[in-house]
Order: sequence, then C-alpha cells, then structure tokens
Amino acid sequence: MEVHCKILKRQDSLKYRELRLESLKMHAELFGSDHETQSKLPKLFFERMIEDENENYVMIGAFSGQDLIGLCGLIPRDKKNSLEIVQMYVTSNARGKSTGQRLLSKAGSVLLNCSANTLELTVYSSNYVAIKSYESFGFNRVVDNGNEIIMTFQP
Repeated sequence: MEVHCKILKRQDSLKYRELRLESLKMHAELFGSDHETQSKLPKLFFERMIEDENENYVMIGAFSGQDLIGLCGLIPRDKKNSLEIVQMYVTSNARGKSTGQRLLSKAGSVLLNCSANTLELTVYSSNYVAIKSYESFGFNRVVDNGNEIIMTFQP
C-alpha cells in the first residue's frame, strides 16, 4: 500500500468529516467526543478549519490513492512553544503498515516550518498499541497520571 500525507485543503473537508465520524463510531473510547453528538453538528471543528484553510489549526491526512485512511490534527498549545496532536486515527485496513508513522513524520515537518519546537499528545494509558507506536517514533512520556499519558517529541 502506497501512502502519501498532506495537509488537508478545502476540497478534502467532506472526506475528513466522513473519516472523523468513522473514528468516533468505531473507537469513541479513545477520543473525548462521541459519534452521536458530533454527527449532528452541521460542521465539525476541524471541518471548519479545513474549509477556512486556517494555518494555525492543521489537519494532516494520509491517503492511499484517493482514499483518506488516516488523520493527525495539530493545534497550538497555549503559552507553550509546542503543537498538540489531536484526532490521531488510522483506519483498520491501514494499521500495521506505517501509516501512523508517516502521519507523525509529516507532523514533524509542519513543526519545523513554524515557530514551535515540540509536538505533544495525550493518549489513554490503555491504548498500548498507540503508546508503542509513539515511543518508536521518538516520543517520551512526560506525565503519567494513571488514566492518561502526556508524551512529547522534539526533533
């Protein structure tokens, strides 16, 4: 499977919405939102950011051909020189094929092109596969409060 990653643009917003809602339907326990609530919204938060081509809120998409198979959102952290990774998701068909690593690599490229110097994310401590993937990419655990782990990456 050949995968390429890019920052989503206005024409990608519908594909984003579909995949984001899929992620919430399939794995609501991994996100701070639920499918039912989000599907009723006329526009999701990142859907608006994508359509407005907002440079401060970036959604990276992983594509196999024309199919969107992964997401990785980047938002600025308040009073920190970092970007937070949110809404990280890879479809079940694309897991185990380095799709997540490619998304993280693209996030690192975005980081290098802005004034931030750290990527930060929060992951549930029960999400062992994601934690292992983040650690293999170079993320370090900085806070472990039992239920959630905060991890950072500095290129």
